[in-house]
Amino acid sequence: MICSCCGYEIKDKAHSIENGKKQVCDKCWNNPNLFFAEKLQDDGRLRLLSETALESRNQPHSIRVDVIKLRQKDVEMYIGKMKSKDILQLYEIDKFKDEELEGYQRELYEERTSELIEYLTKCPIAVMPSLFVSLRKAKFLPRGGDFGVLEIFRQRGSIWIIDGQHRVGGFEKVLNRFTFSKDPGGISPEIFSALMNYELPVVFIDTKKAIRNARNSHRREAHVASPEDLERAIFFIVNKTQKGISPSLKDALLYRINLGGIEGIPAIRKEKWRIRAAHIGILLNREIDSPLVGMVNIGGKAGTGKPIQLNSFVSSLESLFKYEDFTKLSDEERLKFIKSYWNIIRNLLPVAFDPNTWKNYMLLKAIGVYSLNQLALDVYKILVSNNYRLDDEEVLKKIISPMVAFEWSVDESPLSALGGMKGARSGYEKLKECLFATIKEMPPPSDTPVRS
Repeated sequence: MICSCCGYEIKDKAHSIENGKKQVCDKCWNNPNLFFAEKLQDDGRLRLLSETALESRNQPHSIRVDVIKLRQKDVEMYIGKMKSKDILQLYEIDKFKDEELEGYQRELYEERTSELIEYLTKCPIAVMPSLFVSLRKAKFLPRGGDFGVLEIFRQRGSIWIIDGQHRVGGFEKVLNRFTFSKDPGGISPEIFSALMNYELPVVFIDTKKAIRNARNSHRREAHVASPEDLERAIFFIVNKTQKGISPSLKDALLYRINLGGIEGIPAIRKEKWRIRAAHIGILLNREIDSPLVGMVNIGGKAGTGKPIQLNSFVSSLESLFKYEDFTKLSDEERLKFIKSYWNIIRNLLPVAFDPNTWKNYMLLKAIGVYSLNQLALDVYKILVSNNYRLDDEEVLKKIISPMVAFEWSVDESPLSALGGMKGARSGYEKLKECLFATIKEMPPPSDTPVRS
């Protein structure tokens, strides 16, 4: 028997094609570059993918979800359920972008999505908590009382995930592995079908409508900018205690939420100083003439190559930002002082800031940043008590210059053996000894102090 495809004699298994009129050899049958319609019936995976594609082409323009409406402080929400395959067609996530300070979602962790796949495919009682999503392209059709239907346009971005991105990511991984991988990794057609039809409870919030209501009733309506501001605030509230969110991202989000004008969040009221300090860290990372430009990891994402975590920078400024006299300064004056302070440090110790060599020094590591930012309060007190301008770099250089003699190299520095908050305090004390050795030799004050 001759193979109708390659023309060679069929010595192994023969496969019928074209209703049995022709035969092809096993090698041609399994060649990924050749397609035979009969494979769809012979291969359960291909048959299911073909059925899924056909179903997708014949879908209506919208998805209708039965929901119950509820109201929380004039904010309308809906509770319903959706199949995972429908969610995968509609959802988007708003990833946090360091430079623009837009978005809010953290990076997707491969380990967590892999664990979810194992849980979904192998656990016989795999249950999932609800997703929290924002409606972007949908309308509510009431049916009486609090019951109704959400008509969601079948388009990517109709819903945005506020809470549950790793859960959705697990289903996305299953879809991609079964569809595109040569080895689906134990995901049989039966498991795939069950997971694509897996029902997830979903809480929907119409953020556009909520923002409109807030603008109509809120005295700071001009600052309530967009649905994204509300999504960001909800994400922060739901996830602020989760270990999966980096401390730096929490600080960045807290600052961005405050900027958007969302009030009533306890963390904003209790930690105003952190928001102001985060503002300084973000500006120092962004401004082209900053000594720390491009060096602050705003979102805490791994692998950025930036030495300073925003959270470390902010936390290390606590004593300065809680000092009563410093709190009375304007944002501009606070930035001017901290920027000048770090500018002198960089001018005195440039090798510790060089991208090619900074890893060899302790200065930009967490312990160094903590020690130097705690020392900033002492420097500030010296300037104010002697009526110097806060940005007088000549005076700052005179005060800070003894730190050049301090051993900063990773191999030799006394800071290398220190760790934790106790270590930071000890490092600060060591630097403070250097600083106060020069106070008696201070130059005369500048003619124009920064404040009267």
